Amino acid sequence: MFGTPGDSRFTSFDRARLLAANPIAGAEFFKLIVDQFIDIFLGFERACKRGVFGRVKHYYAVVEAQNRGSLHLHMVIWFEGALSPKLIQEKAAADELFKQQLFAWLESIIKHDLPPNTRSLSSQSKADQKTCLTIRPPHPDDIDFHTEWPQFLREVLDASGHVHDHNDTCFKKTPFSMLSLEPQDRDRLCRFNYPLPLVPVTSIDEHGKISLKHLDPNVVGYNPTISGSFQCNTDAKFVGSGPLGMALSIYITHYAAKSSLDSAIIMSALAAAMKSLQKTNPDSNISRDDEQCRILLLKTLNQINGRRELSGQQVACALLGIPNHVTDARFAVFYWSKLLTWISPEYFPVYKKLADEQPCTPRFVTYLCLI
Repeated sequence: MFGTPGDSRFTSFDRARLLAANPIAGAEFFKLIVDQFIDIFLGFERACKRGVFGRVKHYYAVVEAQNRGSLHLHMVIWFEGALSPKLIQEKAAADELFKQQLFAWLESIIKHDLPPNTRSLSSQSKADQKTCLTIRPPHPDDIDFHTEWPQFLREVLDASGHVHDHNDTCFKKTPFSMLSLEPQDRDRLCRFNYPLPLVPVTSIDEHGKISLKHLDPNVVGYNPTISGSFQCNTDAKFVGSGPLGMALSIYITHYAAKSSLDSAIIMSALAAAMKSLQKTNPDSNISRDDEQCRILLLKTLNQINGRRELSGQQVACALLGIPNHVTDARFAVFYWSKLLTWISPEYFPVYKKLADEQPCTPRFVTYLCLI
């Protein structure tokens, strides 16, 4: 459209329009970026096998579409030689040098404050603030790199949403009657818990929970190299032990298995399936008849699939054979029906019967990640 992407006439709307008109290009570019991130930034294709975090043993990422249709990742990374949370706690308590080295490493890969000696661009318009997202980052070989990089990174953080600012998403689960509260009271209702409490120095408590240094209550955790290079929003967290570790484990599991459908669509599909089944056989008792329950589930799944909303890039990924998850782990097929029969055949007689008659045809299939 214009000579260079950094052209001032190439607005955010122009970029969004071109992306919406070319979902295949968007999907291919997304795959290219993900591959480069894994190969170079995680170090899987580098000779030294080291990335910005060190040596990475495994990774697992789930691809998801935003409301506007563009794709993004939720990724878990396992480090080579990483200790368990309990061993980290014991070693940190016994070895002060190890504890300080651990804290220094964590503070180097995950930041919760803005680059020092930099200025904000909040006085500029939104369009001008996003200019840094359309130009190349400073090259490390430039003689002025060390003076230009901090300010460039600050501009990227401001423009890409790393400094949290309340919006409708923060309060989408808040009752409407509570949205008229004063700003200081609304802070407590933010579902992302911003602003966060300040942490002057990194520490570890008696339960092994590590609290990273957090000097700005509104800055989202980020890795400077990744955020500055990709010029996009990221949210980096260290998963250790305690409530945060358990919460993040559940969060990632939810994303790995979540459906793209909301509750309203699922319930409407269920209602449509029940109406269809009752219309076919009005005298049937759906709740007690096993066969009717099976048909109900089948019709519900058909209704759900018919109501799914997929973005153009999601459809393009399916057509191009781009998977909806990215991992280096190996998978094995796991037959859920056979496990249920083996655990409790008296409670799952239908599965037992199917297993006897059709041992090679499982009714339900899931996958176990062998990591």
